[in-house]
Amino acid sequence: MSFTEVLRDITEDVKGAKGAAVVGMDGIIVEEYSRTEGIDLQSVGAEYGNILKEVQNASTMLQLGSTREVAIMTEASDLIIRKINDDYFLALVLSHEGNFGKGRFMARRAVGRLEKEF
Repeated sequence: MSFTEVLRDITEDVKGAKGAAVVGMDGIIVEEYSRTEGIDLQSVGAEYGNILKEVQNASTMLQLGSTREVAIMTEASDLIIRKINDDYFLALVLSHEGNFGKGRFMARRAVGRLEKEF
């Protein structure tokens, strides 16, 4: 299964999902799928990739183990960032009216499918 199919599935199956992307820890988008206009997944990947690295560093320093998921709520959208492996993560952007719980569940399932592609 291709990255595009996985991203399309998660975006279309979660109410309120705006888009999803597979992103390298360097912030570069590997693949993206957007259901709405005006969502800048390139910037999401670049900016939140750095935040994920900082959270990972803090988790390691505090001996809490590896960070698997980060949720961010902003004025415009909610984001679920889930690590695929040490080099890549999945970013899912939802509207506030979106189904956040299902988004987390689908992100976890999608990561399992995406891991096999690396």
